[in-house]
Amino acid sequence: MARVLLEASGLYLSFKGVKALVDVNFKVAEGDLFAVIGPNGAGKTSLLNVLSGLYRPQQGQVVFLGEDLAGQTPQQRVRKGLGRTFQNLELFRGMTVLDNVKLGAELATGGYTDLTPQTRIEWKIRRQAEEVLDYLHLAPYRHVPAGALPYGLQKRVEVARALAGRPQLLLLDEPMAGLSLEEKQDLARFLLDARREWNTTLVLVEHDLKAVLELSTGVLVMSYGEVLYHGLPSGVRENQRVAEAYLGRSA
Repeated sequence: MARVLLEASGLYLSFKGVKALVDVNFKVAEGDLFAVIGPNGAGKTSLLNVLSGLYRPQQGQVVFLGEDLAGQTPQQRVRKGLGRTFQNLELFRGMTVLDNVKLGAELATGGYTDLTPQTRIEWKIRRQAEEVLDYLHLAPYRHVPAGALPYGLQKRVEVARALAGRPQLLLLDEPMAGLSLEEKQDLARFLLDARREWNTTLVLVEHDLKAVLELSTGVLVMSYGEVLYHGLPSGVRENQRVAEAYLGRSA
């Protein structure tokens, strides 16, 4: 069996009495493409915010590589190998594509001051960034300001920045939202290649149920902060609670 990279146990999160997460439990094994799905307001982004350290749950535990992450900042989690992309683009629009992607590598290595000599770490960051740009077919845009690119390419730059840090596990918050069918297919191929060639385990929040069922190795279905289903993709359509809450029909 593959080792467990990430385990969430008994997560509770609320905001002024509004429950965002209610006793959420799941595990992600090395090599998984684990999908988190559910209707709007299900708590999917809140879950990623807890896993990445942006939110602190009132109860529960997040364990990554056997270590309890309680009290660790998002930056510390990145340096341990837990990467993240966001639902809304968080690029530095006035900076070039290359500089945006270099930031991902710099954060994961601890910045320029952690290793010496400085020129060596700078070279490593540039090499990692350039490798990811080539990998995601972004090299022709390396010196273009990120904000000048079409939306689909900006989404790809966001993924490239996260991958530049060589995360062992990458949290992706709706990376395909707003993309054309062709752009979705391209991004799905890049993610599958990263999973296979770089041994990157993926946790994917996505609304495209067809893509989830085709790509994922495991699925967590949420509604109003609760887990409706946790298991194989093949069991999603047959689950009555999922059918009623997510698909909008009776099983």
